[in-house]
Amino acid sequence: MTGPPTSFTYDGDPVKTHLQRCAPQPRTQSRSDSFFVYVMGPYTAFDASFAYPNAAALQSPFIEDPLFDPETHPHKTGHGTYEAALAELCDELRAEFGVRAFLATDIRTIPTKADAGPDEPGMSVLEQSIAFAACSDAVVFVFTNAGLTTGAGSEVGAILGEFQLRRGHPREPLKPRQRIGIFQHEAFESASIEEIPYTYGIGTREFATRPALVDDIKGFLENVRREAQAGPLPKFRSY
Repeated sequence: MTGPPTSFTYDGDPVKTHLQRCAPQPRTQSRSDSFFVYVMGPYTAFDASFAYPNAAALQSPFIEDPLFDPETHPHKTGHGTYEAALAELCDELRAEFGVRAFLATDIRTIPTKADAGPDEPGMSVLEQSIAFAACSDAVVFVFTNAGLTTGAGSEVGAILGEFQLRRGHPREPLKPRQRIGIFQHEAFESASIEEIPYTYGIGTREFATRPALVDDIKGFLENVRREAQAGPLPKFRSY
């Protein structure tokens, strides 16, 4: 990872060092300089059985989705069913493009405040997301109707605001907009997500199928690499 140093540290080490230690490696490393892709989205799938007393009458309590499969994904992790769908997407990005795609839960040397032991300071979920996004070469947000998006949607706004990306912000952006990609299923509806292009100047991309999503992310990552090679495109601008 190259670029200016950031102020993000944990347990005496820069957060980017924790990424280098923990972010899963692709099976084949085609480039000498590792390319880190932080993937974000909901970790929990919407389950109607928790919300409606008559959900048992439904064919399935889950929403049909291009990423989440209720028959397999709940068993890939001990919790957070949609997290498993995102983890599988990261697997595919690593295999297809040789990038170090990762979720926040992959960085096990930085526990959340809730998971930290008595002798560990921990780092809040939002602090982790801001730090991981700042230190990554590219950030990918994924939204579909199958996930509970309240937390992930809040993180989008918090991260973009923290990086001073709001249109008309009096200070220079801390992370280039080109390094942030927001991908939403064509059936997904969220007024706050749909207004991101107008508020933050970052376009959203719609997809219909999982292969289409992977292709869209590929194009996004290729653009990031191309722009970084053509001229200065820092990962994060320190104050």
